[in-house]
Amino acid sequence: MKVEWMNHTGVSVTSMTRALEFYKDTLGLEIEMDTILEGDFLDQLSGQDEARAHIVYLGNGDGRHSIELVEFLNPVFPQEEHKVPGAPHIGFIVDDLDEIYTELSGRGIRFLSPPVIRPEATYPRMRKMCLVQDPDGNWLELMEQAPL
Repeated sequence: MKVEWMNHTGVSVTSMTRALEFYKDTLGLEIEMDTILEGDFLDQLSGQDEARAHIVYLGNGDGRHSIELVEFLNPVFPQEEHKVPGAPHIGFIVDDLDEIYTELSGRGIRFLSPPVIRPEATYPRMRKMCLVQDPDGNWLELMEQAPL
């Protein structure tokens, strides 16, 4: 297993407008991506039907580590573990997500779902993702980039 770099730290927010006032306007971070996620990909990743989320990545321009703001639109908080605003996750870009999933799930490590493919993703976006918990229940998002 190889972690290539730490990509982002994600936090759940109850109001994207209020969160952007703080992270963008107060702290001066720049919006790197602003999108609404929905459809089969998000349903599988979140374990919810008809999931919908507003996702905004903000950074300081170095392109290495971002803050991911997640406002769940439907359902408002999709998992018991994510029902509290501020529930974090840490994003890791890895070299072979299927191999890592097989190895770690074989050790009894809890995943929310197997790796989910986002078919429309092109490099440098993430094409394959899954959520896994560490021994204390903290969420990690493991991601594999789309090929060049």
